[in-house]
Amino acid sequence: MLFYDFTTLDDFIKNNLIVNIKEEKDKLENTINLINDKKNNLRNVTTNMIAVTNTVDKNEVNDFRDTVSTLKSSFEDIEKIEILANTLLSSLNNILDLYNNNLELNYNEIKAELIEYNKKSDELSNDIFAFEKNISSVLDYAIELSVTSSNNNLNNHISKDELNALNEFNLLKDNNTLIISEKRQLAYLPYICSEVEKIYKNSNGKYSSTQDVIDKLYILPLSKFKNSSISRFRESFNLIRNKENGSIIRALDLGLELMFKYNLNPIVIAACRNLDELDIYLDCLESKELFDFNCFEIKFEVSPQISKNKNVGI
Repeated sequence: MLFYDFTTLDDFIKNNLIVNIKEEKDKLENTINLINDKKNNLRNVTTNMIAVTNTVDKNEVNDFRDTVSTLKSSFEDIEKIEILANTLLSSLNNILDLYNNNLELNYNEIKAELIEYNKKSDELSNDIFAFEKNISSVLDYAIELSVTSSNNNLNNHISKDELNALNEFNLLKDNNTLIISEKRQLAYLPYICSEVEKIYKNSNGKYSSTQDVIDKLYILPLSKFKNSSISRFRESFNLIRNKENGSIIRALDLGLELMFKYNLNPIVIAACRNLDELDIYLDCLESKELFDFNCFEIKFEVSPQISKNKNVGI
């Protein structure tokens, strides 16, 4: 807030305007930097939450959904706060330009700008306070989730024995088939060799070879999808963020939309290479014409025991 008493505004403009405007600009620029830090922290919190979704118990799915909804609202709020803060900064620059060009000629416009600035400055303070209040519950939940993950010492990577058993499958060629193997308790996702090579080249040594990329990103344990609702959310989020390079808000929105779509297998979401493939699959699912889905083939490897049980009574 630049001034506190409307009756002294004229004296403020004539005697204190320039000094106060410059001080206000410094404060506002610091606030904008803090807002950017908050956004980055929020991204990190979201990334960490998505990384440990396997720790969410089935009884806690609704709590997770509520937290994610708050997280999505928080992203929307912080973006509005950022826009408002930059609007205020532009207003200060405009006031300075008007003052320097011709104070007498622009006096009424400067006065109107200052009054409007004060209103929006109050709005910014209130919005920041509300944001801080709402985000506290998200941060508490994220910390609790991380602690649970650490205590459980969960590891979502495939074991060496599982990888060794798959060497015959992992020849480096395009794979346009999703295989869900109950027999091996693994899901083999479709991939394109050029995409695998691109990931490997840009990994800065994270992967030892293109085969290592396939082993770690395209062959996943079915245990990763044991909580279907959480898995649908996670894979939808990752599709938008990692494959579509979309915003976190858009990713959270799709995750919440598909989280409780019970007839949608989360492994299919993981297998989709882009949003178009997922949209086509959802259309086929909705019309109950899955045979029309041809973006990739879907196969199931059923364990012998389950297969035997399914034949009973036929």
